[in-house]
Amino acid sequence: MEPLVARMLLPIHGGSFHVWTTTLTFFQGLLFLGYVYCHLLARRLGSWHLLLVASPLLWLPIANSFGIASPSEGDPAWELLSQLTLHIALPFCVLATTSVIAQSWFTSSNAAQGSPYSLYSSSNIGSLLGLLGYIIICEPLFGLKVQQTIWFVGYAGYVVLAWQCWRVTHQKNTTSFSKKHLVTNLKGSSVIYWLLLSALPSAFMLAVSNVFTLELGSVPLVWVVPLVIYMLTYILSFSKRQWIPAIVLYFLWPVAAVCGVCSFYFANGGSLWIFAVHAVGLFGLAMVGHGELYRLRPPPGQLTVFYLAIALGGWLGSITISLIAPILFNSLTEYPLVLVIFTLVVIALHRGDIPKIIRQHPMWGVASLCLTIASPFIIIASPLISIPDKTVAGREVLYQYRSYYGIYRVINNPLSAEKHKALNSDERRLLGKRDFEHGSTIHGTQVMYPSMKTEPTTYYHRSGPLGDLLDNSTAPRNAAIIGLGVGTCATYFKEGEVVTFYELDEAIVNIAQNLFTYLKDSPATKQMVLGDARLKLEKAPDHSYDLIIVDAFSSDAIPTHLLTREAMALYESKLKPKGRLILHVSSRYYALLGVIKATCSEDWDAYYKRQGADNLQPFQTPSTFCVLTRKDEGILGPSQNGWFSLAQHPEGGTAWTDDYINTLLPLYLMIKAL
Repeated sequence: MEPLVARMLLPIHGGSFHVWTTTLTFFQGLLFLGYVYCHLLARRLGSWHLLLVASPLLWLPIANSFGIASPSEGDPAWELLSQLTLHIALPFCVLATTSVIAQSWFTSSNAAQGSPYSLYSSSNIGSLLGLLGYIIICEPLFGLKVQQTIWFVGYAGYVVLAWQCWRVTHQKNTTSFSKKHLVTNLKGSSVIYWLLLSALPSAFMLAVSNVFTLELGSVPLVWVVPLVIYMLTYILSFSKRQWIPAIVLYFLWPVAAVCGVCSFYFANGGSLWIFAVHAVGLFGLAMVGHGELYRLRPPPGQLTVFYLAIALGGWLGSITISLIAPILFNSLTEYPLVLVIFTLVVIALHRGDIPKIIRQHPMWGVASLCLTIASPFIIIASPLISIPDKTVAGREVLYQYRSYYGIYRVINNPLSAEKHKALNSDERRLLGKRDFEHGSTIHGTQVMYPSMKTEPTTYYHRSGPLGDLLDNSTAPRNAAIIGLGVGTCATYFKEGEVVTFYELDEAIVNIAQNLFTYLKDSPATKQMVLGDARLKLEKAPDHSYDLIIVDAFSSDAIPTHLLTREAMALYESKLKPKGRLILHVSSRYYALLGVIKATCSEDWDAYYKRQGADNLQPFQTPSTFCVLTRKDEGILGPSQNGWFSLAQHPEGGTAWTDDYINTLLPLYLMIKAL
């Protein structure tokens, strides 16, 4: 249910940095409320609980697409939470009671033999299969409507199974739970440790999710991976069998944590190996935390209190990352902070045992210490991981800001003193560049030297694909550009022309207007429209634009709802006769030409151009652009200078719609090509 709901939110709330973390915080809050119900009411209601189980069948939230409205003005996180509460709360709360109710019924029945906690592992196996099934089967093979139907049929089966479990565990000779298992000797310190050991892995899971989405974009495929790792650690920790020896975990997880911190601070996120390092760090921390939870588990009489504390801890951890951290920090400071607090908690738990453990396992201790010390040097020296040059003399972070949509930095980068020894520091600074970064992706660069300030750079330079399409225009143009960046595209428009920028985040508008000069220097008339481009573009007059340029990115990924057939139909309705649609599809992680070919083949003539790294000048970047024109207008697109018909492109793909989006295939094709 979780990735399905998040997938349905994307066309409505856009490719937001915090859509997933806010949604997951909501789900964990409902999980806690479900556990409160289990602890306080479930036993008193008895068989009446089955009516609550069946009630979502009348609500039909999944089958009716929730009815979630488009965001209005105000804090998008709180508006998203309020809409989810109205439409999602009831079915998810019911599902949240499943594991604890089942274990309570099992414990109170004659079927109970041994500990009920292995059922919690089984519960998480089901959750893991659901998550993997979604990204491997449901999203690639089915549209949203089919997914909704599958979910509803599955829920109907769940109601039948719940009734069957009640019937089996509540036979006449069942012993009363209240007599068989009494709640005794509940210590306050135990509850505090339960809260911390559930909150910190939850918080770190979301911190790692933020790192992933900053680089790979806001799509369910990216969100689910850290959640799968998180669920897997619960399965392994609460299983009857100890899959990984505790001594291995306790001595090696510090190594994984240090590698994660080093990758976070020193390595460039452009390498896929970085994500593996963060994933291993998450696995190590969550395994230790959840292993401690299992070690500190109470007797069955305190089962509901135990799970209540786990749910509350997980919720508090997610609230801290998704709602509080963006207010307190302007970077992902919570990532190392969680690691430090977790280390202190583990030391406090074993403060009397640490010397003894080290004496009993000296070789493990030495190996752990050596690997921990060596990890930073291994990360820096690895040829698989690129290290950004952050040691250039004079490099200056002018501005850093964290919003609901991402983390932005504006950085002055002077020329290298080693390569330009004849220049003094002021000259190197004046001849240097100013970058706008989102994660490890640069979304705009301006050379600050007066004679160069009006020249487009990076992907947008005049000798590249965009220069072919926009330079040397004779007739005045009315253009719409989706995605502002630093306003580089404005350099291509002259006096008498009108450019309307559609930008999701007001913070980017402030950056482009105050820290870069492309907008000020352009003689064209500029207009700003704040909000999700699809929602705002619908309000524009039909057939009003000569050009529409889609240049929106969530870090290095284009928001998927801007590339669907519905989006293409919207663009077509807003273009004048003989108008052109230009798509910027440069990406390190997603091969999108096949997707565009499949999505646009019926209604558009499409051409593409890839410019590699060969023969590039300073401040220029390799790029890929597509240009589309209506088929029925018979206009020939670019046919020379490196442009090719997209219909002849060998790369395969599947058409994207608001109902069906498959991000797994473009990611696979890009990895395969590396």
